[in-house]
Amino acid sequence: MSKQLECRIVIHHLPDRRIRLGMFDPLNMRYEELGVHGPDQHDTDRAVHGLKQSIERAGHRLTFCEVSVAK
Repeated sequence: MSKQLECRIVIHHLPDRRIRLGMFDPLNMRYEELGVHGPDQHDTDRAVHGLKQSIERAGHRLTFCEVSVAK
């Protein structure tokens, strides 16, 4: 059985209403940029939901972090 890891989805809310998605691995202190989405809320929700499902299917623990980026 593989080890259950924590996967943290990081959502940066940008000033122009888009979001920048990333994934942080707190065990190895590694951050991976996953791209910019939006500003359509439906597209953003779909991107986050797909990432969430993928992590859960792999059997990992999931956490979220949201950050608002000022101009």
